[in-house]
Amino acid sequence: MDLNLVFYGVASLFYLAVGLKIVNTFKKRGDTAPVWALPVIGLGILAHFWILQSVAFPAPQTLVVGFGISVSAMCFFSTLILFFGALYSRVHALYAIVLILSAIGVWFPQFFPSETSKVVGATLGFKLHIVFGIVAYSFMMMAIVQAILMSILNTRLKSHLALNEPEGLVATMPNLRMMEKILFRVISACFIFLTLTILGGMVSTAQYLDTLLAFDHKTVLTILSWVLFGILLLGRRFLGWRSGKALVLFWVAVLLQVVAYFAYRFVLDVLV
Repeated sequence: MDLNLVFYGVASLFYLAVGLKIVNTFKKRGDTAPVWALPVIGLGILAHFWILQSVAFPAPQTLVVGFGISVSAMCFFSTLILFFGALYSRVHALYAIVLILSAIGVWFPQFFPSETSKVVGATLGFKLHIVFGIVAYSFMMMAIVQAILMSILNTRLKSHLALNEPEGLVATMPNLRMMEKILFRVISACFIFLTLTILGGMVSTAQYLDTLLAFDHKTVLTILSWVLFGILLLGRRFLGWRSGKALVLFWVAVLLQVVAYFAYRFVLDVLV
């Protein structure tokens, strides 16, 4: 049996088991995740790391950055970030959903292998560009989940359905103001790493093409998304934007960023 398949199964099973267990704790207010949750997630992360390093670096001086590997890496960093966050705060719905998504995402290199996205002799600047980009997407993934949860809570509050709910997903969420605070913290982290991604891209482009920016669709859409995230954070900071206007701008920025890389890589690696 292929050893990688064992690690795929271990990572996926551990993520799914803990994710579903956390969902199952949404029985009443105050329920917490079991004490074994974090150690099991840690083992899943180690198995996931083994998979990524074996598929992303199949040979010396060779880096593969295809669609399937990128999705798996995004799930890995999302889970890793939340793992360390859970050491200092309560595990809640965001972590449960990210774990369940990661249980699926870990298999993407197996489902969507790519032979067209190998980079031989990648420079340090290019490698940092890729890492920063994946981490930015990881924070964006968490922000998407948080924004959806916040929208659900807002809808339930407006219809007065969440006020006396003794159990369920909504009952375990913090108040709406705290949900917004968490969302904008995650968006801020996404913006920081998106900035580093753009700077890393400029460095690697200068090394390969002797110019700071290659004005292809990926670069243009990424910069537009970065500008929108920046406007969103400034609007929140100085104009007090709340969920309505902020979420519209957020979803536009997310759409641009998804089209900039993941939709592009999906077409190249899967459809072409």
